Amino acid sequence: MAGWSAMAGMHDFVVPDEAAAQAFAEQLAEYGFPCVFARPHPDGGWLVMALDEGPYPVDTVGHRQIEAVSREAAAIARTYGGRPSGGSRFDVSRMAEYRSWTAPIEVRGTKARPPVPEVTVVPAPPLEPLALTPDFATPGIVELAGLDDVPWGDLEHAHGSAADVPDLLRELADGTGEWDEVLDELFGDDLLHQGDCYEATAPALPFLTELLVADAVPARQRRDLYLWLMVAGGRRNDNLVAFADLPLDEEEPLQPGAWAEEVFRTVGDQVPVLLDRWDAEPPGIRFVLAVLAAQHPGHGVRAADRIAALAAEHDGTQQGAYLRLAVELVHGRNAQALALASEIIDWADSLEPEWLEAPGVPDGIKAAHVLAEGTLCTIE
Repeated sequence: MAGWSAMAGMHDFVVPDEAAAQAFAEQLAEYGFPCVFARPHPDGGWLVMALDEGPYPVDTVGHRQIEAVSREAAAIARTYGGRPSGGSRFDVSRMAEYRSWTAPIEVRGTKARPPVPEVTVVPAPPLEPLALTPDFATPGIVELAGLDDVPWGDLEHAHGSAADVPDLLRELADGTGEWDEVLDELFGDDLLHQGDCYEATAPALPFLTELLVADAVPARQRRDLYLWLMVAGGRRNDNLVAFADLPLDEEEPLQPGAWAEEVFRTVGDQVPVLLDRWDAEPPGIRFVLAVLAAQHPGHGVRAADRIAALAAEHDGTQQGAYLRLAVELVHGRNAQALALASEIIDWADSLEPEWLEAPGVPDGIKAAHVLAEGTLCTIE
């Protein structure tokens, strides 16, 4: 957005058929969008595109305003059996290009712009550096018990056979490779590629716990392992929030993507062992461990008092806000957790307010998603 004078955008939606597209387009024009276009969607249904001329300021307030307008339009889309399908943002200087579009359905409205809901943006609390010391790890080779008992060659990850997974895990355990590159290949490229879970993802996770409990990995690298466990377990919640607007049969429950539920359960199984490390870990890791515990409150509640004490210690900071949210989640106070998540989204401009409105998603899952995603923004 650098160099933009002001922002405009296009809001995209998918509805079931041409009749719904025509009616929805007319409703969007009545709502205030000056130009609405619709055409068949290559994956089925009809794509409806509403031009939002704004102008919106090119800052956090403007971003929140245009996203709020998009959410209001999404609510209208649902009345026609539709759902949001992305869109675009651009400088207002490109307006003539978008106004000149043509499509099988074109509806030109008489209003200049849709109503802009009031948005709240407050200053963010300070981000506090959390120490990774003291660190009592003693470097050495870690024996990964049972690694060869897993039939890796019969399992798959993002790029086919998972036969390479044990070698990558051994590189981490032996300290023979470039840590960041190996870890990114293992999880970022293979086991959690583009946020998806795979058949081999869950079986690999207990070996991260083995690396952690061996006390042979330095604190920064241990934090990496805790974070990947948090990210892996968070895929279930991320899927549920992201899929909330997809059309479902009336009797079909909202489900996460393939393997995400198994991965979530496997991460949860690691939490009790990891919480036993609380007193040995430095503050920078206790913070991530608290968030991990909050994703699995059935196990994490045993650490509620320690998380609350850590939250009080860091009161008034971004990490303190996330820890307060973690306390509510481990206690199962999901309505209170959602309220705290809403407060965080008011100042965390990298988080999306629409997560809090995901239809059909329980409050605790929405709040836990905000917690996990926000935590990642605090890690330098």
